[in-house]
Amino acid sequence: MNKTIKTIFISLSIIFGTIGIVSFFAIIFNSSYHFNETKIIDPELASKFGDFFGGFVGTIFSILSVFLLIYTILRQNRDGQKSILEANFFRMIDYHNQNVNQLKISHLDIKRKAEISDGRRAFVQFKIQIHRLFEIVKEINEEKKYELTQHQIADIVYVVFYYGIDGSWVSFIEDKLLIYNPIHTDIAKEIQDKINLNPDLRYGRTNQTNLSTYFRNMYNAIKLVDSSKILKDEEKKELIKIYRAQLSNPELYVLFFNVLSRFGRKWKENEYITKYQLLKNIPTGYCDGYIPNEYFPMDYEDEEY
Repeated sequence: MNKTIKTIFISLSIIFGTIGIVSFFAIIFNSSYHFNETKIIDPELASKFGDFFGGFVGTIFSILSVFLLIYTILRQNRDGQKSILEANFFRMIDYHNQNVNQLKISHLDIKRKAEISDGRRAFVQFKIQIHRLFEIVKEINEEKKYELTQHQIADIVYVVFYYGIDGSWVSFIEDKLLIYNPIHTDIAKEIQDKINLNPDLRYGRTNQTNLSTYFRNMYNAIKLVDSSKILKDEEKKELIKIYRAQLSNPELYVLFFNVLSRFGRKWKENEYITKYQLLKNIPTGYCDGYIPNEYFPMDYEDEEY
């Protein structure tokens, strides 16, 4: 419930309640209202007193009852909306876990294609692929003296990792990397050539099918909580803390490079990563030379030890 409305109802309840109570005792202990000069109860005065009491004090308490009834209805409505929101949020967490459990990724090495990484183990394969792509792009950067920044390298790596660069996808990736032209016009082809040097290793395979719904659901779940006008800030943090607890270290690794790349624009604009400390549990030295705290300042778990 809006704090202003809540304050108004409480204030009015206190005011009318105080008036009613004071009036009640003032009338009760004022003998002129129901005693005659002989200090004996006068039926006529008592009757008039009853009419006055019911008409004045009773009206005040009736008004107070109306305020309390309205407050109760609004409070119940707020609690109902809060319950619906929380139910939807936990349903999205369930969908997150179902999505992860349904993942089935073959090994990056074609010779070991019979080996399937399912569930959260799939993110280990994602992590290995991103790591190898970093080695390739950094090698090209040094050989060609492109002078790409760390942030640009991370963006290029994640674009290749997400969309893939097998076969006809080279022209698609070239379009996605046009922002680095005219200096780095051939970088997509150069990445593919490096990958083709090891044909048994599928470092250029696409991952968008598996990860698009994964990150879309995560973003919408956090947005659902963050945009709520019903929940307090501490309640929002506690709910998203529950979501954060679902993420394994390899998932945090992929999440970090997702939000560091161009795909993380909305995440950064809304400050979801820092506001809810989504990367808090990522281990130190886990991100291929990148230090998450330099990009998303927060209290990381390792720093607390």
